[in-house]
Amino acid sequence: MAETVDRDGGLPEDLLITILMALPAKCLVRFRSVSKYWNSLITSTEFINIHLAQAQPLLLFHHYNQSYSLRLDNESLDMWSNSEFELPSKREDDDFQIIGSCNGVICILNTLQDHGQSIILWNPSIGKSLNLVLPRLSDPFRGIFGFGFNRQSNDYKFVRVATPHYPVGCHVYSVKKRSWKAIDVSPALGCIKPIPSVLWGRSSSYNYAFLNGVLHWIVDREEFGSRFVLSFDLRNDSFGKVMLSPYLASKLDEWMSILVYDNSVSLFLNDLDTRYIEIWALKKYGAMKLWARKIRINAVGIGLAMVCRQNGEILMTRYPSDEVVSCDSQSKEIRDLKKLGLSDYAGSFVESLALLDELKEPSFTSAVSSFKCFH
Repeated sequence: MAETVDRDGGLPEDLLITILMALPAKCLVRFRSVSKYWNSLITSTEFINIHLAQAQPLLLFHHYNQSYSLRLDNESLDMWSNSEFELPSKREDDDFQIIGSCNGVICILNTLQDHGQSIILWNPSIGKSLNLVLPRLSDPFRGIFGFGFNRQSNDYKFVRVATPHYPVGCHVYSVKKRSWKAIDVSPALGCIKPIPSVLWGRSSSYNYAFLNGVLHWIVDREEFGSRFVLSFDLRNDSFGKVMLSPYLASKLDEWMSILVYDNSVSLFLNDLDTRYIEIWALKKYGAMKLWARKIRINAVGIGLAMVCRQNGEILMTRYPSDEVVSCDSQSKEIRDLKKLGLSDYAGSFVESLALLDELKEPSFTSAVSSFKCFH
């Protein structure tokens, strides 16, 4: 990119972008007030995506004292932020539960509002949130939920699949379009429901894996007493399903959850009879998708897996205390992480400018030029 002088008469544009890219999201939000040009630059989709790509990996925890904390995903899990990490303003009777997060946007379910359930999409790094009132159903508290990002259309989507209803009903919210969409679901799915939960304090309705633009849940098909993985592709709003292996399908009475492990959709199985915990990854071999066992550990008193770290360790909880432990996937060693206290949620997180281009003030112009030198 040729050096051009910033239209405010300051630094060359390339140098300005380089400097701004190195700053945290909170600083960039404040610097939008420098000028209309700086605002249009920082709120542009290109700038937001490149800033996100170089973000430092963090871990988000919800603790039993109703506090939230962010920690670095490093060896010692050092504290990153605690006192400033507070939920959006809430009423006394509100009940917030984290569904998940994507690109620094946290999806929160509020179940006790007198006007019905609502979803909050919240980016704490920029202090922006979007409140979505869920379409009413006869039984609004039954169903499965998911939240993710469609890179092709640069759109965040929230998905609710209402269960057990026949035919299955689905609603999708598009942040870009600011609207709900009802999806027709194939009758072939039958009557499905979330698997029985042992996420004491955390519903299995929120247990999903998001990978490469696709949401995945593990569900029961009521009429046949069988489990399968239900998927929803955010790129074309279409459902799919993946059957379990005969071994996994036989474990109907065991604790099971779904997560992303080693860049694969994976099932975490806690076999109460053998006292083993196992992780099975869904791998693609040509046109076939097969389940391959990646880990098998003899472990007593382990609940369910919460999140996989950058180093391959898996954060899990003890049962029934909810103390956080870490499992080394290589050595098979399980160690206590007492400084984390009791937590019922842990997930990957990054500080980002996500939603800033969607929720920016209308008085400013939309963004500028390409950023070729940073791709």
